[in-house]
Amino acid sequence: MLMNDFKIRIFANACITRYNNNEGSIENIVGSYNLIPEDKKSILEYVYFKRPDINPENQDLSHLEHQTGR
Repeated sequence: MLMNDFKIRIFANACITRYNNNEGSIENIVGSYNLIPEDKKSILEYVYFKRPDINPENQDLSHLEHQTGR
């Protein structure tokens, strides 16, 4: 059974807190909970919505381009 929206938000915020405390990557933190794959996906989607800077697909590499002069 899928998790309610409010539970997804609670888990996501807990995962963000653990991430901020340097407890590992967000994927490993979410994976440390015994959740069904659909709930893991929903939690990660909410985490990435709330904190797009955590999403590996949104990593900004422009600072590297600036350093190399490209």
